[in-house]
Amino acid sequence: MSAIRRGRKFAIHDQWRQRMLSNNDWQHKHDQFLSTSQALLYTSEECLSHLELIPNDEDATGCLLTTLRKLGQEAEAASVPCIADFSHQLCVLLKTGHQAHELSQETLLTVKNCLMLISWQVELLDPQTGELPMDNNEQLELLEKLASGSTASTSAKDAARQ
Repeated sequence: MSAIRRGRKFAIHDQWRQRMLSNNDWQHKHDQFLSTSQALLYTSEECLSHLELIPNDEDATGCLLTTLRKLGQEAEAASVPCIADFSHQLCVLLKTGHQAHELSQETLLTVKNCLMLISWQVELLDPQTGELPMDNNEQLELLEKLASGSTASTSAKDAARQ
């Protein structure tokens, strides 16, 4: 076998080995991300349940924001950008609404739907590649609904003050 053929054979073997290591690395990340994200989603749902009983509770809102922020960071670390971005955007919208004290029942229902969607997305991640075989249309719809609900509440409160 010539040196060139041996070189190609080793290069192909190295590429295959690197791909296998990447898959193994992702599988380890996937298992870790799956368990961590499920725990964070459970905590988020607990905070949300508390907010449904006691609207605008500072501690529950803070817990929800912190947990969503951690979920976004974990998704980012695990190379799952769709969940990371969605979690970060959700956090920003909730923080904006919270500062104006506007976590209405409609907002809480939308957040509950967001958490359910994230939960589904975590379950649907391909354990071999880490890819999510779905588009982000539902994420965008929920974020728009959350943003418009926050804007409508602000407008209504401003009108009531005048």
